[in-house]
Amino acid sequence: MRKWFLAMAAMALLAACAPEESPPPATEPTGSPEVETAADCAVRNEAAFEAPGTLTVATGNPAFPPWWQGGTTEDHPEWEFDDPYLGQGYEGAVTFEVAERMGFDSNQIEFVQIGFNKSFAPGPKRFDFVLQQISYAPERTEGVDFSDSYYDVNQALVSLKGSAIEGATSLADLKDAELGAPIGTTSLTYVEENIQPTTAPAVYDDLTGAVQDLKNGQVDGIVVDLPSAFFVTAVQIPRGVIVGQFPTVGSQEYFAMAFEKGSPLVECVNVALDEMKTDGTLDDFQQEWLADKADAPVIEG
Repeated sequence: MRKWFLAMAAMALLAACAPEESPPPATEPTGSPEVETAADCAVRNEAAFEAPGTLTVATGNPAFPPWWQGGTTEDHPEWEFDDPYLGQGYEGAVTFEVAERMGFDSNQIEFVQIGFNKSFAPGPKRFDFVLQQISYAPERTEGVDFSDSYYDVNQALVSLKGSAIEGATSLADLKDAELGAPIGTTSLTYVEENIQPTTAPAVYDDLTGAVQDLKNGQVDGIVVDLPSAFFVTAVQIPRGVIVGQFPTVGSQEYFAMAFEKGSPLVECVNVALDEMKTDGTLDDFQQEWLADKADAPVIEG
């Protein structure tokens, strides 16, 4: 009996001293959190669109190359130079690609016309976003919100063959020039703040007016973004010449879509643009539509 008692006591002591088994570790989550796509974002913010089931995009009319291309059509005769519904040209390709990534078919895109200055004026908008070579500028954010860049751009100078400034290589060579640019543009700002010619620049309601004055010899040159300078000299002014492009002053200038202030669709478009930059689509578009319109001698400061 005594031996049995001692054996049981020993077993109890061993059990008491044995280490407790640790509970199995919690199952670790596998994989990474699912990243929201542009289409997911669009669905989440479907109430923010101007019209249900439609992406409403604004741009200028005329729709100029190389930003819009393909010519006019009988289906949309109201559009001059190029019909944006064709989805051609750099901005056309970007618009249709962003739309697709947000979940819209090509027949779900509606275009509306808008003047340049109204693109970023304060107040309600009748579109989801607008793009027509609008440069981001901090002061413009008072009226609208902007997307990330869809094209980094430099300004350029267009003149006529044989003009006094055709061979200009520096800003000093332009001090006595009579220059012009459309109102409200970064082109005009560049003339006023960086070139600073002796004569105040001529100001125009749009690019068409500036081109006409240059053709008529009313100004020595006009300042526009570089890709547009190639179009002006190739199509609008046969005697036109690109004197050169200007160096960036301060931060890099870039074109961005503009939205009604507070629009949640900015996030969706930025997701689409980020996807396009990551997978090389945006670079492909630049090669297709702008590769031959992005090189010119630099006019030094």
